[in-house]
Amino acid sequence: MSESAFSRRSLLAGAGGGAGLLATGGLSACSSGNDSGGSGGDSGKNTAVLPTYVPYTGVTPDLPGTEQGVDPAFRNFPAENPTSVEEVPGHGETVTGMANIYFAVPPGVGDNTYWQGLNDRLGVDLQLQMVSNADYLQKFPTVIAGNELPDMLQIPGPVTGSTFPVPNLPQLLEKRFTDLSEHLSGDAVKEYPNLANIPTRTWKATVYNNGIYGIPIARGAIGNYHFIRQDLFEAAGVSPEPKSYDELVETTKALTDPKQRRWAFSLFNQPRQLLGRMNGEPNVWAEEGGKLTHVYETDQYAQTVTDLIAMWKSGVMHPDSFDTAQPFKQLFNAGTCAINAADGYPGWIQYQLDNASNPNFKLGLMPVHLRDGSGLAHWAYGNGYFSMTMLKQQDDPEKIKTVLRVLNWLAAPFGTEEYKYRLFGQEGVDHTLDPGGNPVLTPTGTKDTVLPIRYLADSPYNIYVPGRPQDADTQHEYQSLEIPTGIANPVIGLYSNAASTDNATADKTFTDGVNDVVQERRPFADLKTLVSTWKNSVGDKMRTEYQDALQKAGAIATS
Repeated sequence: MSESAFSRRSLLAGAGGGAGLLATGGLSACSSGNDSGGSGGDSGKNTAVLPTYVPYTGVTPDLPGTEQGVDPAFRNFPAENPTSVEEVPGHGETVTGMANIYFAVPPGVGDNTYWQGLNDRLGVDLQLQMVSNADYLQKFPTVIAGNELPDMLQIPGPVTGSTFPVPNLPQLLEKRFTDLSEHLSGDAVKEYPNLANIPTRTWKATVYNNGIYGIPIARGAIGNYHFIRQDLFEAAGVSPEPKSYDELVETTKALTDPKQRRWAFSLFNQPRQLLGRMNGEPNVWAEEGGKLTHVYETDQYAQTVTDLIAMWKSGVMHPDSFDTAQPFKQLFNAGTCAINAADGYPGWIQYQLDNASNPNFKLGLMPVHLRDGSGLAHWAYGNGYFSMTMLKQQDDPEKIKTVLRVLNWLAAPFGTEEYKYRLFGQEGVDHTLDPGGNPVLTPTGTKDTVLPIRYLADSPYNIYVPGRPQDADTQHEYQSLEIPTGIANPVIGLYSNAASTDNATADKTFTDGVNDVVQERRPFADLKTLVSTWKNSVGDKMRTEYQDALQKAGAIATS
């Protein structure tokens, strides 16, 4: 993340529409621990009421989800696609939005029948600014500082920790965006049933200033899967489930053969995550009696660094493991590295597609056990959201309702008619059906359907791999094994201004130092100095702000 991307000057000016607001005291130039809590508001106890959760039941999965967070699984796309939105959301209005895009920008609405059909279904003229994901952090403050905000604006997702990387976010939201509480709090959300289908835990990230300030883009409880090349494990004659630290060490050695240009790991963060779980590290922060301790401060983390030193010495990590530009996905696909222990859920589908022509390719998921082999290690739950969508303040309250109806349509649940069109477009033009009834995008659909509307509103995750029904069982079984062991990061859904403004630089300095320790360019004793420097520069500030926000968050109601 670029430090220049979010200067306080640009965002504060944007929040007030100009420097005059600062001169009149309308917006503080800095945020104290007492007014930076995402779930803490600006003063006193938070009285926000989270939306009532009403799960959608119109489509029955082959394997059910659980309250703990195991995702429902579908072996094939449902043959019956019920309608979840009975009325067209709009009446010819123009609705604007901005979101990140991971693909080439699709053809404009005049040359894009999918976009035209989407507008017909929404009943609006949907106009989108599509910004490359690589450029979004730089584009966002420019848009905020301007006078014309889009009706819907995706806030950048968390880069590190759990906080959106936007300085003074509570003040920005209050000045420029809509408090949606009257529309979404408690049972009010039932007016928008597809938004009510978003799990309660995900909404916590949208609460600021005693109000609900956005629509969360939900993600599953498992943020990263531990992918393995099971075919390489089988060829090496080792178990895909090493059940202790010693067994993991032997497994990584068996998978490594530098003469054949093969290593167990491609990136430093992969063994870092596995060893952290084995050693029982907290999920970023540990909370006890309202007091927070960061993972860097724990004995478990020091043990992980010790283990990484030994692992680096043993040669099981790729020589370029500390290069963040390492093409780890390509190395995994090529069989150069056998364990990719830090990749997101969508990687499953992509790896299968990338290796469709390799008959020997076999993708697996690695459960992680405690260091001493006494049982499964705890799973570090993800933050449960990708980003959130904010709605700009409107002179006409009816426009807010129109935008919410549009977002409700876009959040249609898996298997519904709206979901099928949103992802796959029109049958015969944008997609065809395979023998199992699964939509398969045509070249036209591949090009036209990549509008980034899924980053303005989306349904909760489901397990589904088109054309590979067996994968639903594999992933559901893995989630059912791992998720019950999970522990949450206690600051998820809370806001720290120090985390947003200072932690990216401080954390990089710390990580670079640890990398040097692991590679023995610095002595192990320097780890204590690195931790102390991080605490003094940002860690203690974050702790104070999060602890204050935790006190306020205790008053958030769920119904």
